[in-house]
Amino acid sequence: MQLHCHLCVVLDPVPSLDLGQQLQLKVQRMHDIETENQKLRETLEEYNKEFAEVKNQEVTIKTLKEKIREYEQTLKSQAENIALEKEQKLQNDFAEKERMLQETQISTASKLEEAEHKVQTLQTALEKTRTELFDLKTKYDEETTAK
Repeated sequence: MQLHCHLCVVLDPVPSLDLGQQLQLKVQRMHDIETENQKLRETLEEYNKEFAEVKNQEVTIKTLKEKIREYEQTLKSQAENIALEKEQKLQNDFAEKERMLQETQISTASKLEEAEHKVQTLQTALEKTRTELFDLKTKYDEETTAK
């Protein structure tokens, strides 16, 4: 009877083998999932690096835009200063030319007045000389007639 008991204890191996095969499949699946998980981590790390680069590029772009704005402001300010300097120089040149023109007008008016005075003096002298000449002619004619 003992022999029979040993046989009773021996169980059917098929369910155990099925369970072992299922466990082996689960282990393989877990290994596949871990491999896939590692690949996903690497991909995520690459994406994070790319994202960091893009962020750095955005910061660089923002910095460059700010520099461009500063340069534009500087150029605008310089252009305004140059325009003001040119305007001031033109005003100074105009004022100098206007002053020189006034001096020329005053000088010309003075010369004209002097010339008019000389003409008046010469006219007076001419009249006096004509009168003297007429008197001399009259005297000469009287002397010639008397002879």
